[in-house]
Amino acid sequence: MDQLIDIKMGKIGITGVNFPAEDMRKMTKYSLADKMDENETTTMEYHIIPIGIRDQQKVIAFLRRFFFRDEPLNHSIQLIPEGENSTCIPLEEYSTSSIDENLSLMAVSSTGTIVGVLLNGKTQAPEHGEPEYITNCESPKFKKTLKLLHYVDQQANLINRYPNKNGIDVRIISVDNNWRGRGIAAALVEKTIVIARELKYDYIRADCTSHFTAKLCKRLGFDSIYELHYADYVDENGKPVFLPSLPHTAITTYVRKL
Repeated sequence: MDQLIDIKMGKIGITGVNFPAEDMRKMTKYSLADKMDENETTTMEYHIIPIGIRDQQKVIAFLRRFFFRDEPLNHSIQLIPEGENSTCIPLEEYSTSSIDENLSLMAVSSTGTIVGVLLNGKTQAPEHGEPEYITNCESPKFKKTLKLLHYVDQQANLINRYPNKNGIDVRIISVDNNWRGRGIAAALVEKTIVIARELKYDYIRADCTSHFTAKLCKRLGFDSIYELHYADYVDENGKPVFLPSLPHTAITTYVRKL
């Protein structure tokens, strides 16, 4: 399952880049030959285009179906209750908080259906102490995830590790179950690399909660700079806060220098 998550609150707005409609049509087109059944072969095509504010509700609907319930941390603490329409509103708000920075992308099929999303945002310096967005989070379970991500952010220490450098965070990446294993996640990350270079960013960062996205980042030339095993992240009683199912054993921060 291709998934990344780093859903820190975006507090610094940037101009980013806006893509006019004519430029969207020029975005990279991909074609995948896929055997649908024994008697029919079809070509699966998709385009990678920018995500705008107008797409927010469609992106949330996609994440509800393919990401929120199955992401390793969410699944570990059963963040999303059972039920077709159940969700976690604080999670939705944080997941889409960087869309207005105009750095996020989605893969859209030839029929106009979203088949993959990648939510990006500008890297920010972590706050000292517990940030207000964690203190005020109304979901006790999701607050656990925010605390872990904030802790990892502090330990990875990118702002001091790369002083006077600008970075992009790969915050969430998710692909439609029916389209996984066809390189869509890699194509979204590679397109982000192209855009980051065009905008003169110095690096791309991803906090991988999933074993599979960690493998993806490594394959795409990212370097691991920090790793925290879930068994070592414990509560006041010494018990692990998160125990995702195998093979998800750690959260790892990866960086790709540009």
